[in-house]
Amino acid sequence: MSTSPDGANSAPASAEEHGLPWVVSWTVIGSLIPGLGLVAAGRRRAGAAVLSVTVAVLAALLVWLLTGDVLRRGLSFALDPQRLLLFAIAVVVTGVLWALLILLTNAQLLRQSGLGRGQKAVSWVVVAVLVVGVGVPAYLATDYSLVQRDLVKTVFDEDESSDKDAADARPDTEAVDPWAGTKRINVLLIGSDAGRNREGVRPDTLIVASIQPSTGNTVLFSLPRNLERVPFKKGTPGAAAWPDGFYCANDACLLNAVWTWALDAEGYAGSKNPGLKATEDAVTGILGLEIDTYAMLNLKGFEEFIDAVGGLTLDVHERLPIGGDSEHPWETIGYIEAGMNQKMDGWHSLWFARSRWSTSDYDRMRRQRCVIAAVTEQADPVTLASNFPAIASALKDNMSTGIPRSQLQAWVELATRVQKAKVTSLAFTDDVIASRSNPDYDLIRRQVRKAIQNSVNPPAAATATAASTPTPSATVTPEGKPKRKKDKKKDEPDPAGAQDVSQVC
Repeated sequence: MSTSPDGANSAPASAEEHGLPWVVSWTVIGSLIPGLGLVAAGRRRAGAAVLSVTVAVLAALLVWLLTGDVLRRGLSFALDPQRLLLFAIAVVVTGVLWALLILLTNAQLLRQSGLGRGQKAVSWVVVAVLVVGVGVPAYLATDYSLVQRDLVKTVFDEDESSDKDAADARPDTEAVDPWAGTKRINVLLIGSDAGRNREGVRPDTLIVASIQPSTGNTVLFSLPRNLERVPFKKGTPGAAAWPDGFYCANDACLLNAVWTWALDAEGYAGSKNPGLKATEDAVTGILGLEIDTYAMLNLKGFEEFIDAVGGLTLDVHERLPIGGDSEHPWETIGYIEAGMNQKMDGWHSLWFARSRWSTSDYDRMRRQRCVIAAVTEQADPVTLASNFPAIASALKDNMSTGIPRSQLQAWVELATRVQKAKVTSLAFTDDVIASRSNPDYDLIRRQVRKAIQNSVNPPAAATATAASTPTPSATVTPEGKPKRKKDKKKDEPDPAGAQDVSQVC
């Protein structure tokens, strides 16, 4: 009998007893279950200690998974910069210790074998593969956590904006359901044309997402960027400056020009972001909805984001020009040809949403809603995870929002409800408001209230009406072939009514 270096009695091992398969097998087993390889090498106390730590860590992780809300706990890490930093450090330390343990295990196993130089080289090749197998995931986890930390710190402010109104809805971050006491949330979504070759910000797309937190049911209200005589929210600097609405004789005072006007407006001088504040006041004046927060993505960010998620598959119902405008159609640099299920990169997806001079603004607004729906439906988790650094980079450099960091987890939880709920949309086109130059804003606000009411309590008769719609009668064409008459009520939904987003594409 002999005594092992750590004090445990063990039988002496001979060179013939342990060959290369034994060394390799226990090195691999010791890598998968830290400690077992050391036990096999005769380092029983050290191996038992490592194995005990491994079991304790796995048991703690299992308890963590089985008790409490795993999603909320996971989000608490993913959305907290401090915890993300600690997680990154912990992953690095764990990865280094794991790699050292693999090296130590193999070295101790070799002492119990009689391998030749070539066989030892083979065992170290196996060790190198195992170390890489541990190091790569550790590197990716560290990189992703630091990228996520940078994204959270860059896009989301630590404290609430000074431009927040007392009436703005806020989640109770300490409650089990942070939105339990909130009836409605209104988020202004802005597509900005700000870029290197553009001066200032002129919102190219303005959509209000009005959300019922209890169900996640949402109505998207699309606003034309060229609305005139826009009323501002009562009691605001905009309402004081333009009591009869935002209007200029030269047709320059459009909705998307409110942002640049406010930059030099004395009434908004004290705002943290005067252009945004004035635009929110204008949108509230139009829709009668209090804007609680906003999210803005510029054109460059949109293009990069779509590329990062692998592109979009879209239906193109008519040929769309790229570039040019109604006054300069010859500046067109290409076309998106008509066709179904077309795979588009970020640049073509952007032009699919922006192209306008050959079609109506209604069609353009419809295409913008289709892009939103496509991103929601097609951005699968695997693609998002594999391309996360590129996605984070696109959002970090090109996105801004009024959601404070302290409320971020509550907003992510709300987003998961919206994804599972019913989303309808109402675009304020010429068919709905009749005139862009002098819209009936009282009518718009009535339509908003009706759309929200139908989202909260969908009309019970809708299904029965659709089912009882009479079958269109048939006539005979000059060629003798039957031709069905188009049922206008069935094929052409009321443009003033909110429609399911999936039906407008």
